[in-house]
Amino acid sequence: MEMEADYIGLLLMASAGYDPRVAPKVYEKLGQVTGESALRDYLSTHPSGKKRAKLLAQAQVMEEALGIYREVRSGRGIEGFL
Repeated sequence: MEMEADYIGLLLMASAGYDPRVAPKVYEKLGQVTGESALRDYLSTHPSGKKRAKLLAQAQVMEEALGIYREVRSGRGIEGFL
């Protein structure tokens, strides 16, 4: 569920005019700060920052978010994405 929430959050971020390319970098940095380990992944209720960054950086996900971002930045806005 967290991965789906990250995906939807990325689309919402893009629709608000924020550059979605920043999100994977934030999760990578968060993973560095909190520390990554197999035990932490096992005990955690959230995926690691590395896994979250990898999901958001996938070409299909990022292209969808960038498309929304570009529409918003061009002033055309969007009808919706869900």
